[in-house]
Amino acid sequence: MGYFKKIAIVLAAVFGITGLAGAQRMAQAPSMPGEFKPVVGAGAQYEVTTKKNEKVNWAYAVVGKETVGGAEGYWLEMRLEGGKEGGMVMKHLLVVRGGKAEVKRMIVQTPGQPPMEMPMGMMGGMMPRGQQAASEQNLGERVGTETVTVPAGTFLCDHYRSKSGKTPADVWVSTKISPYGLVKMVSEDSTLVLTKVLANETTRIKGEPQKLEMPHF
Repeated sequence: MGYFKKIAIVLAAVFGITGLAGAQRMAQAPSMPGEFKPVVGAGAQYEVTTKKNEKVNWAYAVVGKETVGGAEGYWLEMRLEGGKEGGMVMKHLLVVRGGKAEVKRMIVQTPGQPPMEMPMGMMGGMMPRGQQAASEQNLGERVGTETVTVPAGTFLCDHYRSKSGKTPADVWVSTKISPYGLVKMVSEDSTLVLTKVLANETTRIKGEPQKLEMPHF
């Protein structure tokens, strides 16, 4: 069973979300291609538009740093903004060793509910899609340097094009944006644009996380 489907089932069961599909939408944050360059307190907010013209807003922010087994770990917080499921927060402790990143802890909170820490058995060294490595990935061939204007402003970006899917996917990245540098992405499934650059961010998780028992699938 996939990483996000496991999380979605737990979210539906624990937080009383109606329907597995709704829980999966909450768990499935957009894929972030590119290099993970965390800056504590920095982040980015995006609007994602699907091919069905559905819109959702996700924010990514690095809200803390700690040492885990002698390696640097960063708390990456993903927030679903707006919509029926808006206000959900997922916080991952990412540890990078040898160019590979692993989730060491994961805490989830939905509106009106206490935070829950997912069991380590669910992590299994897996990463959410798009965050498997600490080096540049899935960007494709570099097209050139372009100036891109999005709701968050105008940025000088490196433009990459990937031809791994049915249609090319275009990605524009900037060194000015943390944690992944992503400014704009256009694929066959969706369009993602940077709407706000975040600074001085702290966690939105409120309360002491309660540990969940390992679910049986």
